[in-house]
Amino acid sequence: MKKKASFGIAAVIVVTLLVIVLWPPPDPLARVDTVAIRPPQWERTDPSVRGPFMDGLTVTLNERNVRIVADASAADAVLVVEEVRVDSIEVRLDSGQLRARLSATCVLTELKTGTRHQMDFRLELRDGTVRATLTARRFWEFWKRG
Repeated sequence: MKKKASFGIAAVIVVTLLVIVLWPPPDPLARVDTVAIRPPQWERTDPSVRGPFMDGLTVTLNERNVRIVADASAADAVLVVEEVRVDSIEVRLDSGQLRARLSATCVLTELKTGTRHQMDFRLELRDGTVRATLTARRFWEFWKRG
């Protein structure tokens, strides 16, 4: 009887851990149509550069179009890029290939609710193709916290 009880407890613990690890992260962009992007040290950036920063650019994220606007007051959310890391750059002069990977830590703030979401941005350039992902962090990914 003790073996069945301990097996049942172990099974519940394993299932709980699997649900925590495999459960998809929340989608902070679910209620967002427009985003204002702020690069690192935005306050120190020359005002003539700040105005037109990526205004009007439209990107597709998770099959949704999100429009980037310059004015934060016209946006549903503000995405602040906090830390940018260049992971690798490879230039091959003989074949004219360029490969690069960079990543960034971002904070998305929904302006209506004030909710802040920590997010990871990854950009990969390979053979003329650019792939970018912006994903929310799960609450248990403690090693990614700064």
